[in-house]
Amino acid sequence: MKTGGKNALVVVSYVVFSVVLFHHLWAAPQTRMLADNNQDQVFFEWVLTHAARLFTHGDSPILTDQLNAPLGVNLMANTSILGLALPLAPITLLFGAPVTFALISTIAPAATAIAWFFMLLRCEVVRSRTAAYLGALFCGFGPAMVSQTTGHPNIAGQFMIPLILCAVFRMREPGNTVRKGLVLAGLVVYQCFINEEVLFLAAFALLVFLLVFLRPSEMLPAARAALPALGVTALAAGAVMAYPLWHQFAGPQAYHGLPDFVHGFSADFAGFYNFSRRSILGDVTQIDKLGGPTEENTFFGWPLLLLLPAAAAALWHHRAARALFVTAVVFAALSLGPVVRYKGEETTWHGPWRFLVDLPLFDSVVPTRVALVVTPLVGVLLAILVDRFIVAGPVTRTETAQAVAADAPPVEGSFAAEPPVEPRRDEDDEPLPAAGRWLWTAALAMALLPLIPTPQPTNERPAAPIFFSSGVWRQHVPEQATVVVIPGGWWEGLDAMRWSVDTRINFKIAGGYFLAPDPNDPEHKAMFGPTYPQTWSLLGQVGTDGVVPQLGPEYVAQAKADLAYWKADRIILADGHGNSDAIRQTADMLFGPGEHVVDVWVWKV
Repeated sequence: MKTGGKNALVVVSYVVFSVVLFHHLWAAPQTRMLADNNQDQVFFEWVLTHAARLFTHGDSPILTDQLNAPLGVNLMANTSILGLALPLAPITLLFGAPVTFALISTIAPAATAIAWFFMLLRCEVVRSRTAAYLGALFCGFGPAMVSQTTGHPNIAGQFMIPLILCAVFRMREPGNTVRKGLVLAGLVVYQCFINEEVLFLAAFALLVFLLVFLRPSEMLPAARAALPALGVTALAAGAVMAYPLWHQFAGPQAYHGLPDFVHGFSADFAGFYNFSRRSILGDVTQIDKLGGPTEENTFFGWPLLLLLPAAAAALWHHRAARALFVTAVVFAALSLGPVVRYKGEETTWHGPWRFLVDLPLFDSVVPTRVALVVTPLVGVLLAILVDRFIVAGPVTRTETAQAVAADAPPVEGSFAAEPPVEPRRDEDDEPLPAAGRWLWTAALAMALLPLIPTPQPTNERPAAPIFFSSGVWRQHVPEQATVVVIPGGWWEGLDAMRWSVDTRINFKIAGGYFLAPDPNDPEHKAMFGPTYPQTWSLLGQVGTDGVVPQLGPEYVAQAKADLAYWKADRIILADGHGNSDAIRQTADMLFGPGEHVVDVWVWKV
């Protein structure tokens, strides 16, 4: 089969794997949601719908007052995934945000694996297509990446990172300084509009890798060769991102660092040798206390954990493999957070992350996500292992280049082009004996087969009130009116966002699910969701215990003040709430008599 046909099969296989991973969601994207993380799915469906409104209503892409009225939400400071949402806006407009969410969730791991496959060959990290295929498969579908597909397509979709790394490695080639700098700038800017945290971690990991990989005598020449193109990158990317980044860090509703409790979301030491819940050997009852389903970033399983040191020892003469292993160990240690946890309990050990946690930018990183760097490092290391010790017979660099494109030139300064510290078997055209190859193959199979992922489970999507789904709302809620959903709380905020998506965001809502500055924090650290005025707190208590309180005139006055703060036009209570009758009676005392329409109560303010 020709090279192009083989590459096409590689791409198709990754896509098929991803479709299988999400086949429960694809069975009915409009009526099903991810079982393990529907709250982030609600958020992404909202921002996907908002991005589509840019083409129909001319909304701002980086700030909205349709959510968290009247203060609004800084979308640059949240994960608005404009890099995916804008190109796919036609899909959202035609089929709705649930379909687009299923699409980007499916694209994320498949595109990541595809990008790593071509990067491993194009940059000559390995010479065998088989090695590149297996390594890229782990990079896209390893346990950590499958965990992140549970409602985090912005993090699971790391397909730009291999392209960025390849562009960085090409900086050492002579000539085309401006073009190389502009290409890297374009890749960096696009990644910024998918996820900045992944870009920051990739840059941090690249720095550590290069410090280990380069000999001291090579560092200055490498820097001199790369700096002109990197200067072009900094100027071009800086010019494009200057205003969005100012808006993110200093604009309306900007915050400074994540809440303190988030800094405790670190990897559990016991997680490294356990299997994730989405692996075929994963046992939820054993690992549930080690972390949630969306952040199982270190669950490599004990067989792979045993294989990696053996692989590193066998490949220690290979500079790239050695640097990959050392960098992986560094980031695995950092992911343990400021205080190390073991089996769900804090220990007395302090992790190295405590020295970084308060630094700018680092204070906005969730510690456990530092371990996301380890997955591609391990994937590339496995690819090198297969290339050196399993694939029978040497493969020339010419064949490697042809595997990517017939006219692709060899990449100078690539890993394979580095002079070895000592002669290597493969460079002497002396592959391992068959027994050695079979031993490594068996060890690799034992390490990777238990990590085969199971499909993402789904649940039925909560049905929206007929008031919204049938379009009756248009007769009772003016366009761009501000709607306050009561009783008001975490789940009511998510409900309001879902109903907003159902109506293509044709009204504003108070509250919701997002990151915003905490008004009670002098440092303006982030908080999840809105502040809760007294009226919401009162109604929330009624919603919890079902008891109608005795209210004096001061409560009515407070309700009027809260409605004025929200600039509310309509108050909505769905019949489906467990204590809706008690909430309605309390709301009548606060706001006056409401009107029952289909399956909701409506108060006109």
